[in-house]
This record gives sequence, C-alpha cells and structure tokens, in this order.
Amino acid sequence: MGWREITLARTPSLVTGIWSLAAGIGQVALWPELPGNVESAGLLLMGVIALTALLLVSSRPASGNARWLIWSVILPFVFGACWALYSNHDVLKRRLPDALHGTDHRITIEVSSLPQLSPAVSRFGSNFHLSTGHKDARFTARVIHGDNPAFLGQAMRLSWYRIAPGLARDLTAGSRWKLVVRLKQPRGSLNPHTFDYEAWLLQRGIYATGYVRDRDDVPQFIAAGDGMDALRERVRDRISRVSPGNSGLHQQALIRALLLGDKGDVDARTRDLLRRTGTAHLLAISGLHVGMVSGIFLLLGGLLGRLFGLFKKGNPLFWSGGAALIAALAYTLLSGAPLSAQRALMMTFVVIIALVHRRRFGGGLALGLALASVLLLQPLAVLDAGFWLSFVAVGALLLRFRGRTARVEKGAEEGPAGNGIPGTRWSQRLRSLTIACGTAIQSQWAILIGLLLPSILIFSGVSASGLLLNLVAIPWVGLLILPLVFLGAAFPGAPGQFLWWLADIQLSCLLDFLAYADGRLPGWQSLPLPPIAVLALAVISCFVLLLPHGFPGRGLAWCLVPVVFASLLPGGWQRPAEPFLEVTVLDVGQGLSVVAATDGHRILFDTGAGSDSGWDAGNSIVAPYLMAEYGTQLDLLAVSHGDRDHAGGVGGVLAQMEVGALAAPGRLGERLGRGGVDTVGGLPAPARHFPCLAGKEDVLGELKVQWLWPESDGVDGEENDHSCVALLVWRGIRVLLTGDISDEVERRLKVAYPEFEPVDLLVAPHHGSRSSSSSALIRWAPPGAVVFSAGYRHHFGHPHPDVVARYRKAGASLFNTAMTGAVTLSWSGGDTEPRVRCARNAPRFWLAEVPLCAGGDASVR
Repeated sequence: MGWREITLARTPSLVTGIWSLAAGIGQVALWPELPGNVESAGLLLMGVIALTALLLVSSRPASGNARWLIWSVILPFVFGACWALYSNHDVLKRRLPDALHGTDHRITIEVSSLPQLSPAVSRFGSNFHLSTGHKDARFTARVIHGDNPAFLGQAMRLSWYRIAPGLARDLTAGSRWKLVVRLKQPRGSLNPHTFDYEAWLLQRGIYATGYVRDRDDVPQFIAAGDGMDALRERVRDRISRVSPGNSGLHQQALIRALLLGDKGDVDARTRDLLRRTGTAHLLAISGLHVGMVSGIFLLLGGLLGRLFGLFKKGNPLFWSGGAALIAALAYTLLSGAPLSAQRALMMTFVVIIALVHRRRFGGGLALGLALASVLLLQPLAVLDAGFWLSFVAVGALLLRFRGRTARVEKGAEEGPAGNGIPGTRWSQRLRSLTIACGTAIQSQWAILIGLLLPSILIFSGVSASGLLLNLVAIPWVGLLILPLVFLGAAFPGAPGQFLWWLADIQLSCLLDFLAYADGRLPGWQSLPLPPIAVLALAVISCFVLLLPHGFPGRGLAWCLVPVVFASLLPGGWQRPAEPFLEVTVLDVGQGLSVVAATDGHRILFDTGAGSDSGWDAGNSIVAPYLMAEYGTQLDLLAVSHGDRDHAGGVGGVLAQMEVGALAAPGRLGERLGRGGVDTVGGLPAPARHFPCLAGKEDVLGELKVQWLWPESDGVDGEENDHSCVALLVWRGIRVLLTGDISDEVERRLKVAYPEFEPVDLLVAPHHGSRSSSSSALIRWAPPGAVVFSAGYRHHFGHPHPDVVARYRKAGASLFNTAMTGAVTLSWSGGDTEPRVRCARNAPRFWLAEVPLCAGGDASVR
C-alpha cells in the first residue's frame, strides 16, 4: 500500500494581513506622482471595499492557497494602497492655491500648538529693544472663521513678529484670535540630504504658512483656550514658574521636552552635546517614555486592585491594566502625540490587553498593529525620520530577543546550575540581576546595530560613544528622571514643584556626565553615504548580526563588517577615480551658498543666511549636504562679504566641518579667522585665513581659484561692492562667482580684465537684482548658464524681469533656486556641456515639477 502526500490548505494569516496592509499604505508615499484625483481615488477605494464584501458573501470561496494569498496579501495591500492614494490626494488638495500666495486675509483662529516665543529681533537681525518685552512667535493654528470659506477648519503655520507684551501674554495654546494674515504656499528650501520642510508641512496637513499683519489691523484677543491644548499650556507655565529656594529650574527646557515634547527652547549647545554622545533620542517622546509611564501606573494600579480585592472579588489585572492604559494615553496626549508616542501607545495597548486576558501576543503582531495603526491615521508618516528610527529600533529588539522569553523562564526554573534543581533565593536574585544586566547590554547592542544604517542615511554619521553612554543614560532617565517629571505634573502645588526640582538636579548631573564623557570618548563620526553595493552588504550584515544566538551561520556576518566600515579608512566609499567638477548652488532661500568639488578638493563660497533666533543655513543645509556628499573635509571656505544672507551660516559650517582655509574681503577675513564675530565666537578657527585680493590665485589640484575683486585688502568687507569675485577654472571649464557686486564693479572688472573669456557658469550677482547683471557684465563674460539664488516669491522680487530678459537675450540657460531647488552642474573627463540636476526633479509627488531642469521659463519664473 503506497503513501499519498497530503498538502494542508493554508488559512488566512492575521499577522501577514496586517503587515501587507501597512506595506500597501506606506509605499504610496514613495510614488513619484499620484494618478487621478481625490474623486477617482475615492471611487477606487469604495470599489475595493465592495469587492471585499462580495468575496465575503461569495458562495464559492477560493481554494486554500489562493484564499490565503487573496485575504492575507492582495486585499490588505490593495486596500492600503487605495486608502493612502485617497488620503494623499486629499492632503495635496488642501493646500493654498498658487493664486492666493502673498494675499492678505482677515481670519479667526484657534492656536493649536504651544507657541514658540523668543525675544523680538528686527528684520535684518539686529536686536530689538529687549527691555520693552516684545516677542517673536511661531505657532500652528486652526481657522474657525475667515473671509474665504475654503479656509474653514484648515491648519496654518504662522509667524508673528514684534508682539506687544500684553498680547504676548495672551498668546497661549487654545487661545482664539481675530487677525489679518498674509498667506504663503506651504513651501520650503529643497536640497539633497537635508530636512524637507515642505514634506514636513504636508505630513502635518498644513494648508498655508504666513505671518500676522498687525500694522494693518490690531489683532483682537477673543478668549483663552480650553481642552488638551490649554492643559499643555498650563503645565508649561507651571514648569516656568517653579522656583524652589528662589533658584528656579536650570533645565526647564529639558523638562518641557520630556513631558510636553516642546523642544523649542533647548539650546544649541545641549542639542549638539546630545547628538555627539548618541543620546539625542532621549528628548524624543518614544517607547521608553510611554513604557516607563505605563509601567509605573501598572504597578500602582496593581496595588489598588489588591487593596480593593480585600473588600470585593475581582481581577486586579483589570485595575493595573486600566491604570497603565489611561496613563499611557494621557502622557501621549500631553506630549502632543508624536509618531513615536503613537507607536508606543499602540504597542502598550496590545501588551496590556494580552496581560489582562492572560494571552501571549507575538512581537510581530504587536509591531504590525502599531505600524498599521499609525499609517492608517497618517499615511505620510513614512516621510518622517522618527518613524524609521522608532520602528527599526523596536524591530531590532524583537529580532534580537526572538524566543528569549521561553529560554529565560526555563533557566530561572532550573536554577544557577542549569540542572533542574531550584537555586537558593540569593542565587536566583544574583542570576536575575546578571540576566537583567546582560539584557540591557544586548538591547543597546541591538539598537546600535539596527539604527546604524538609518543614522548614516538620515544624519550622515553615527555616535561612536553612544553604546556605552546609553547604558547609563537610558536607565537614569527612564527609571529616575522621567517618573519624577510625570508625577510632578500629576501633583499640584508644592509637591509637584519639589518633584520637578529633583528631576532638574538629576538632569544637570546627567549633562555634566555626558560633557565629561564627550571630552574623553570618541563622539560623533560623520560618514558619507555608501554606494549601493556597500549598502546592500551592510543591510545583510546588520540583519544577520541581530538574529538570535544559535542561528546557523550567524557568525559569518562579522566577515562583512570590515567592508561596511571601510569608510573609516582613507579612500573608503569614494567616487570613481574619473576626474570631475561639480558645482552646486544650494537652495538657501534669499541668500547664497555654492559648493564646488573635484575628485580631490572641496570649496564652499558663502554659507547662506542666519538669524538671531538660532537658525542658520550653515548648520541646517550647507554642512549636512557637504558631509553626506563629500565628508567633513573642506579645503577652502570663501565668504564673499559680511551680509547676513551670505555669512550668516559661517558658525554652523565651522562647528561641523574641518576647514583648511578661509578667504574673505579685507578685514572681514581677519575677524572671521580669529572667531571674533558673533556667528563664529567660540568655534574652531580655520587652519589659516587670508584676504581675497585681485590678482591672487590659489591652486587645489587641477582646480584654480583666480581672485578678481576686491582690489584692496583694506576694506572692511561689509559692503556689497566689497564682495569677493572668484573665477574657478578646471580643465577649461570656467565658473564665475560674484557675490553681491553692483553694476559699478561690473564695469570696473571689464576695464581691469579686457580679454576675459566666456564662462560656462555664472552665479548671478546680487541674486538677480536690477542694480547688477548689467549689459556690460554679460558682454564681458558671456555665460553659458546662469543660476539665480533667491527666495520663492520673495518681496525683493529677485530675479528682476529686466535682468532675466538680458540673460535670455544672450542665449544663456537660466535657473532659479526658488523654482528648481538646489541646482547641480557637473562635468567629467572631456565634457564641455554640463549635466544638470535640480532638487525639485526628485521623484516626490508633492513637489512642483520643473520640466527636465532644462533652463527654460519654468526654471526661472
């Protein structure tokens, strides 16, 4: 009698279905464009729902394997994709139309975020009279009435400058105002490897940005707020007023960040310290914070359950689980419900439900439920760096400790000898302590390995000391500081103030510890982006290293580690050896920053704008781009002149880059080289500094820098006509950089260099102002391509239409960073025509497309 093979039919899997749903939603955010419109997407979504209902009532169900494929993979994935398509179309539709950009409107708003207040500054950055108490503010608001019905219910990101002291006191979360605003489309600077502000606005459903026009109509305060926003404001105000011993809280900003997710007042020095030591995640409301709060109330709820159990029968787990869920929900809402907290809340919900009902849920199901829930609520969450860091970290822990629970329980039952004989009480405690310490170290190791590649891809580096320091910082914050911070908010009056004071002392000690360690341990290591082949090897290596002990071949992953870390050696992860010249005009708004790179050298011409509020383009745009593309070495930093829109980012560049030399006009170079101005005070000075002076030349390999202006090194370097003018020459390719010179200097250049040859690229003087780019300049240096660096529809109106017409008449290809984002022109080998890339040509569906980046009307409007 022969044996017959029997194949069991597969039944639909809940875990597979949840992960398919999440994958279907998330991948739509990566589409280069969205087909159809919101109406057609809605019809498609309804069709999928109808098809699902039809299959449910079908009298002829599909066979086993086909049924598994349909219900576990295809239908969840398709439903998720259709839902995301509809949602993303809806978000795109709810953005200010182009025709309303720059228009004024009278609206009534409700402030829906914690306003970020700072001392008022003037438009050009000089300090406003601080004694008057005037403030600048940024906040998000919801429109509850307006002169345009389309505004009703929309979210707007607004700025309000020079607010009178009385009005500033009333500007709180939840407050309602009637005011006049000038609206702008939700748009931001766009550069490779930098923060995408436009995507951030889109993800949060911001309909428009703008600012309050209080000179046209005095804003009217209607009423104070209520609800959760007002509660958050009151807690923030309580923290600010805490003054045990009349000394106040030294770390108010950190307490607000841990409790409310309000990181706006954390100073740059503290942020940089946390970044270098790999502990910046402690300020991001995450699973650590939500888990610790829910754990505390789980214990408190359990005690209450046992107490009530003395009088009435019941399951104490219901009390403990209910208290944990309520506390986790309250903390998530109090912190502003960031994505990481939403994920932690969902996982806490799954774990608590399993605990109360005495069921064991797999880690894959819990993580999948959290992932799908977050994406259902916010399909564009995948655009947020915190989304990837949060879920990858949890995934790494689940993978590393897969099957660990059963082994630990078995080991605990067998005793210290592992022979099945229960150990003594002290030996069991010692073993438990050893297991806990080992688990903590392995957890940090898993998180380090899991987040290594996301950190390199997102932040262009990794903290070398993070593994060791987090072993101290995480339990310190999670077990000692965070409970005090949360309980301080729960207890009113003096008890709450005392708890916050205790947390403040520990935060100060923690920062001192991190600063001490930072001075003695290797900190932040900047790493350029790896090529695809190395990236693939790194993914395989990290995945295998995270597998549980005993997995066959796990040790082979160590063979890939030297390849992955080849970037730490000279010549690692570098471009092909073929010589090239690459010139990138970064999109820094109404400012200028140009990067010129060859196969062996890097030059930066100007650093973009800076502000007294602490933001500068050097730190936020220029340095991240340089580190991701070329590493931290910068051969030459040239600052054309002292205007803030050109030199405002110097401090941010010097703080993150290793600068070999600095050139600037006249005495400005000397001041910058000594670190003697506000933008660079206390920062590392370049190895040398010198004035840019007409007739001098610097040689960096095959790249020559010929200085054409100014004619004297005695200028102060602050005026537009003091600007450094540089000609870059590489294998016959000529690039002219002109700063903010006027037509007077252009005419003098024509006289000084009468035999000047045409240039391949000209960065237009003074952003395309009517006072420059004269016919004399164009005849003297006929350009093949011209790039204007200007702000999008800025009130200065750059580039001027007359200037654009002159360049177009000369036959030049024209580009405007306001329209194209960052513009890169590159030459290699014997190329005479450049290859052009525009940042707004990136395959992202929310970007205004620049057709082919061809240098036509669409590229310069």
